[in-house]
Amino acid sequence: MPRGERPLGPEDTALLRFAGDLRRLRDQAGKPSYRELAGRANYSPTALSDAAGGRKLPSLALTLAFVRACDADPGPWAKRWREVAAEHAQPSHPDAPYPGDVPFTEQDAKQYYGREYLVEQIVESVRAEPLTLVFGASGSGRTSLLRAGLRPALDDAVVITPGHDPLGDLARALAGVFENTAEDRLAEELRRDPGHLGPRIRQHRPGLVLLVDDFEKALGADDFVTALTRCPRVVLAVRADQRQRCLDRGLTGAAITIEPMSADELRRAITEPAARIGATVETAVIARLVAEAANQHALPLVQQALVQTWRRKRGMTLSLAGFEESGGVEHVVVSAAETLFAALGEDDRGAARSLLLQLVSVRRNGLAQRRTRRPDVEPRLLDLLAGARLVTRGTDGVELSHDAVLRWPRLAGWVDEERENLMTHQQLVTAMELWEASDRDPLALYRGARLRRAKELGEFLTGEERRFVDLSTRRETRRSTALIAVMAVLIALVPGTVVYALANERKLTELHDRELGGKAISESEALMEQRRPYADKFALVGYKVNPSPEAERVLRLANAVTRGISFTGTPRDDADVLVAPRGEMAAVTDEDGTDRMWGVDEDVAVPGKRFADRHRVVKLAERRAVTRDDTGAEHLWAVNDADDVTYLSALPDRFRTLDLSADGSRIVGKVGEAAGGGLPTPDQSEHAELFDLSDPRGPRELPMPVRDPETVALSQDGRELATAVRDATAGTTTIEFWRIGGTFEPAGPALLQHGYVRGLTYSSDGRWLAVEHSAESVVEVWQRVPSGTPVLRARLDSALRAGARVTFSDDDRVAVVRDNVFEVQRLYTSDRNADRLVYVVGHGNSTRAVYRPQYGDFLVRSGGQDPELLPYQLDSGQIIKRMCEKDGARLTDSEWVKSFGEVERVDVC
Repeated sequence: MPRGERPLGPEDTALLRFAGDLRRLRDQAGKPSYRELAGRANYSPTALSDAAGGRKLPSLALTLAFVRACDADPGPWAKRWREVAAEHAQPSHPDAPYPGDVPFTEQDAKQYYGREYLVEQIVESVRAEPLTLVFGASGSGRTSLLRAGLRPALDDAVVITPGHDPLGDLARALAGVFENTAEDRLAEELRRDPGHLGPRIRQHRPGLVLLVDDFEKALGADDFVTALTRCPRVVLAVRADQRQRCLDRGLTGAAITIEPMSADELRRAITEPAARIGATVETAVIARLVAEAANQHALPLVQQALVQTWRRKRGMTLSLAGFEESGGVEHVVVSAAETLFAALGEDDRGAARSLLLQLVSVRRNGLAQRRTRRPDVEPRLLDLLAGARLVTRGTDGVELSHDAVLRWPRLAGWVDEERENLMTHQQLVTAMELWEASDRDPLALYRGARLRRAKELGEFLTGEERRFVDLSTRRETRRSTALIAVMAVLIALVPGTVVYALANERKLTELHDRELGGKAISESEALMEQRRPYADKFALVGYKVNPSPEAERVLRLANAVTRGISFTGTPRDDADVLVAPRGEMAAVTDEDGTDRMWGVDEDVAVPGKRFADRHRVVKLAERRAVTRDDTGAEHLWAVNDADDVTYLSALPDRFRTLDLSADGSRIVGKVGEAAGGGLPTPDQSEHAELFDLSDPRGPRELPMPVRDPETVALSQDGRELATAVRDATAGTTTIEFWRIGGTFEPAGPALLQHGYVRGLTYSSDGRWLAVEHSAESVVEVWQRVPSGTPVLRARLDSALRAGARVTFSDDDRVAVVRDNVFEVQRLYTSDRNADRLVYVVGHGNSTRAVYRPQYGDFLVRSGGQDPELLPYQLDSGQIIKRMCEKDGARLTDSEWVKSFGEVERVDVC
């Protein structure tokens, strides 16, 4: 017979109340035995019994397993567990390597990592310039940079933090610098003559550097500013949104901006302080924090999450279990938000709700995301929110400090309540962008139902947005006045006409826009099919009068088709087209089977030199091309531009190129009878070879870490190699990453994939890796984490099972061409799903999309057999701006009348 549970006794502590509630939860589930619960929870009966024993706090994982086994919702219990854990967590060790929610001090200099390059940059500026201005967003770590970075790096420096009495604070900081000088006396001297400080420093401490923190607080103190500007060496740390005020004060000098930490800098800030005291941070913790915080000003949040993890460390290891128990960055944000909200009064709570909602936008797919705005709000409240790390104040305005703020339950609830208003506001923002792009054309102002909805937004509107609504209202009033005047004439003829007309004017306007827009879009699609001019102009009319996702899609496609780049004089049908990495050149097959180089400008291609007879390009990079002749041998060429093509050397016998780095510095391929595409074929003689092309006339073979990988890829700078080796027995493929040099060494942990991997593609900066699986042609996009396991961020599936051709842009977009489908997705370095930006049918499959950074578009093969490239611009605002600048947006009078009759013309620019 099982032994009964030990009574808990009085539940007079948080731990005992927690245990009692677990027991009551088990009672509500029918009081199953602990052995029965163990079968559901995958924990031993003893562990489950101890969890409800009240002697110690169970782990979070055990608690949630207990709750799930009782068929309860784990969400509230995770929150409850963290509240109890906060009372029972270990106190911070005196040698804890992270400062938490306070800035680094000079005593923390040995633990201050990740900003070494920035510190060197400022030190060099101090030596060269008398005044250096360091601009950083709130949360960028300006105080830590001055105290733990710059102060120890300079031979003689003092930190000044001005408050309500800047000159007094300056005197207090400098009193110990000058011998026999009292603070009060120095302050009085500075008030009488602020310019006296500079000569005094030059005489007594010529090497002294003044480091001024939070300088924006003293920008209005003329005597303080005068005193500083007369000193020999000064560094002013200023919040980024105050840059213009500094310029207005005439403060000119070397300007340095504190950029967000890169992934590598953040990794050092996480691992090095722990390593100094003999502690380690698990790779999974590093990967999670880097993925959540790299390239954004989130270091204070990371430091707080690390302190919470440190309190739950296992020995001297910061483990993933401890990190998850602490709740990570999200728990830090939510705790700070609730603490601040509880301390606010009712009026401030309402104002905070309004402000935070202004910093959220809701996309058409319903997802909430951060946005930057310049809100009209009391500075005191903004300071409170910034101090709690909920918002960041930067050059462009104010934004939520981290995506985790969006997951604060209270804010998420507000977003749900105001979702319709937020979507309406996002439409207003888009309309204002179009209005600005059309040089504030009055016809682009709001009217009708959209104007009425915009007027109802109230607190969501900034001053600029209110002005747009007011302008729209005045124009609508003039329009209505004119309509009433006409109706007044008609009223004598047809009683009731005015009332009827006014009641239906809104419906008629909407119907007019919808019908006119639909007709323009249909006309554009018909013209595209016939490859006739004006398709983009009709698409623009349709988009302007009735904006919609479909109208935007047609505008993008019509613009691409109108700008299509053809290869005149290349009569070969369905010719192969290979485009160089930056889209500046292309190799196209002539009718006789020989490839010719073409120079590709913005919208035109110019023919260049041909390769040797019957040579076809198999790989094209910057300044390099690999061709294959009709015997199957491969050759290396120099291609400086379309007219400068030079033969370099033959590649080894039976060599088949697998990849050529985008910069042309390295090439990898296979040697053997089985070398080639498709599924792997057994061949004992087949092996991979890697060459350095520094001397292209004599390629130098490098060590190859894997003898016979099925798939390989080179990073675009040629410094890293990815290899995929298949285990047919296990049905898996192992992807490994190697640094290329005189020897080879791993560049990161391996990645295990199920099934066969057909293709690998690096992004230009190496931050992303696309993995194509065969035969389903699913593309998985992984975020590369320095020295950590890659993190899966997107899975791009398709009904088509043709091979996928993958390209990355410079701004975290990934483009995929499958058969005749071209799609682009936006990637995120968080748990947020990728957003599909474009999905268009009607493209050829003989080339991948190529991103052109100089034009911000993608070159994509058009449908059909004609070797034509379409320059695909995704930003509709840029399309409109370009069309209007080149006077290519307005339909002729005859085209307008022919298509729309006597309907009033819509001016699109």
